[in-house]
Amino acid sequence: TPVQDRHAGDVREFELNIDGQQVTSEFGTGNQPRYSKDSIAEFQFISNRFDATQGRPSGVQVNAVTKSGTNALAGTFVGNFRNSQWNKPDPVLHRVLPYKDQQYAWTFGGPIRKDKIHFFGNFDYEHQPLTSIWNTPYPAFNVTLKGTLSTKMEGVRLDYELSPKTHLMTKVSGMNLASPFSAADNNHPAATTNSTEASREVVTQFTQVLGTRAVNVVKGGMSSYEIFNGNLTTWSHHWQAPDVTMGSPRITLRGFSIAGNTNYPRNRIQRVWSARDDFSMTYEAGGTHALKVGGEMLDHRETTNKCDRCMGIITANGGPIPDPATLQAMFPDPFNVDTWNVAALSPITTRYQVGVSGNHFKESYVIPKYGAWAQDDWKLSRRLTLNLGVRYDFVWNGFAQDVTLLPWLTSGRPQDRNNIQPRLGFAYSLNDRTVLRGGAGRYYADVTSPNVEWSKSPEIIAILSVANDGRPDFAANPFNGPLPTFAQAEQRYCYVNNNAPGCLLRDANELAPPPQFANVANSIQTSIGMQRQLASDMSVEADYVFTGSRNEHRVQDNANISFNQATGLPNPISNRALLPYPTWGVVSMYRMVGRSNYNGLQTVFTKRLSHRWQGTLTYTLSTLKDSDPQPVSGLTEVPFAVLRVFGTDYGPAVSDQRHRAVFNGIWDVGYGFQLSGIYFYGSGERVATTCGCGVISGLTGAAGSDRLRLNGTFTPRNGLVGLSVHRVDARLQRHFKLTPRAGADGIVEVFNAFNRANYGGYVANEASPQYGQPISSSNLSYAPRSVQLGFRFTF
Repeated sequence: TPVQDRHAGDVREFELNIDGQQVTSEFGTGNQPRYSKDSIAEFQFISNRFDATQGRPSGVQVNAVTKSGTNALAGTFVGNFRNSQWNKPDPVLHRVLPYKDQQYAWTFGGPIRKDKIHFFGNFDYEHQPLTSIWNTPYPAFNVTLKGTLSTKMEGVRLDYELSPKTHLMTKVSGMNLASPFSAADNNHPAATTNSTEASREVVTQFTQVLGTRAVNVVKGGMSSYEIFNGNLTTWSHHWQAPDVTMGSPRITLRGFSIAGNTNYPRNRIQRVWSARDDFSMTYEAGGTHALKVGGEMLDHRETTNKCDRCMGIITANGGPIPDPATLQAMFPDPFNVDTWNVAALSPITTRYQVGVSGNHFKESYVIPKYGAWAQDDWKLSRRLTLNLGVRYDFVWNGFAQDVTLLPWLTSGRPQDRNNIQPRLGFAYSLNDRTVLRGGAGRYYADVTSPNVEWSKSPEIIAILSVANDGRPDFAANPFNGPLPTFAQAEQRYCYVNNNAPGCLLRDANELAPPPQFANVANSIQTSIGMQRQLASDMSVEADYVFTGSRNEHRVQDNANISFNQATGLPNPISNRALLPYPTWGVVSMYRMVGRSNYNGLQTVFTKRLSHRWQGTLTYTLSTLKDSDPQPVSGLTEVPFAVLRVFGTDYGPAVSDQRHRAVFNGIWDVGYGFQLSGIYFYGSGERVATTCGCGVISGLTGAAGSDRLRLNGTFTPRNGLVGLSVHRVDARLQRHFKLTPRAGADGIVEVFNAFNRANYGGYVANEASPQYGQPISSSNLSYAPRSVQLGFRFTF
């Protein structure tokens, strides 16, 4: 899986292609499709600043090419095994977490017709019993869950040599994953979820050699990705039973929460039909040219069933959190909501929000995407090569331009069409040992589907919001009777019935922005550096890299808000006369106006294989800074300065890391033994901090209000810095030759060999008694020392 999206999923920085087919999930949440490493022949990681043939990532492109069969029958059988009996205790929980993992992988390929038709197939199966232990300040909530995660991956590829100049390839692959629960944390366990993932890909590629200087490749296919997320809690008396009987209310208290994704249960399906043509040729004209031109089309179709806010959201931070004994007594069974005493939260509850739907929360949409490019790698002389490229990308309906929701959205808004991306690179050989290289280019990111999904949601989902009316059972019975239906809610909205007594305020989530704020995210990327050959088997590289990302996706939690010019603070939303739209509630809006800047010095020392060993040492010194934009009030930007915490606060970003060093090496010990290892060092990363004091002064939904302390000060932006990470992994492998064409390897791997306490997250809520303390992580990168045994048979 490539790097994940940045800024809580708002910034798409990567694109993943398999055999030239884009397979990236555009959900803006969750994971990515997975593939067997034994099915991959080679990886291509593109982060240069001048290649125009690749599009839609603002950062890096990951290309993978699958294996194909040959004239000889060949295959592999691989097994890997882990067991917690070989592990050290978790550095946060101070106990060994029960754990087992068994992974098996098979590959087999060969000829169907020698020199003409070949096949290759693979199948992976992973069986992983898991244990998750909660570590909250409340013993009654510190439960232990046990379950099994399973993953299956399979694929079949056929290659047909039609003639010496034509080749046909077709491939089918898929993946299924089932997870029993999500990782434990320091909040209530009712937030945990079970999930499934499934992906399917079909692609056909036709390659034709044209004369002696040109090649044309045409490919087309379909890729799909589906996720389901559910809750482990049961709730037989749910508002919307029998349609919904799982899940729990989402409750926010001071310093603690019974959280969970507000869209669960959820099912999303993405299907992308694609076609692409790549033409390449070489010719002579003032030097040697390698020309590449092409175009592609992607028809992105998506169906979403998300139970948006159907569990109800209870904002219960209007007073101090109940004492530990009282709080634990309110929720005696963490996974049975029927036992919860939600009404007892009424004295400190300020607001209740819930979503209802007229068609079971189902919506569908289409986002067509197009691209075209031309790239000329021009070798002017023995010393100088220029890389000249230009690319154009266009996304239709990327900002829900077909949706009307007055006064916020009107259909027919203009499309963002001016996405031309020039790219330039060069390499100049000072001598036979030293090369100067550099490049610059503009890259437009892809448009993720939530840009459309959330704006279409009001067509089928009504979000209702009510303030506490003082009844002692308000938190459990906010409407003092049955939940309104979708049709009833539509008629009870204040903007529909002219503010009639008892009318309901309508909330909305992440609506598309006005046209002036609807531009596809893009970045200017530049680099300049050198590579120097030190000896026949050693080289050193150093590059300065800058990435200036603009028009990044940012969400303002409430656009239906106004500001006080004298104080720079938002006006209380209780004073509805001051709001841009008094008959509406909290309306969040995304805008493509964020910015970030990355500056890095990237260095590499490489020792190629000689004298039976090889190694690479990398070091990066970098900064990553970003900011949120000036807020809007309604549909227009606030025309005067506000407090920086509510916008324009520029500084170190979440995940900003100053130092990063990695060494990896391989040593051929002899007698069939091979020793390899990797050392990773990363300085502490920035973590976003909040006060957790409760939204005071009626600032519900105001950006930055979660950083406001009771004394009027604010928490520093991303003010918590984690501890550094040190990690050593080692692998010892012994090869046994069984026959001239068959062999076996025995493998022992040790992860975090020196058992360094590394942490992947921290409690960042100042109101929590655990503030600043690390959180137990299920990510292997932060795990205590563990051991894996494996074998590999080849024939």
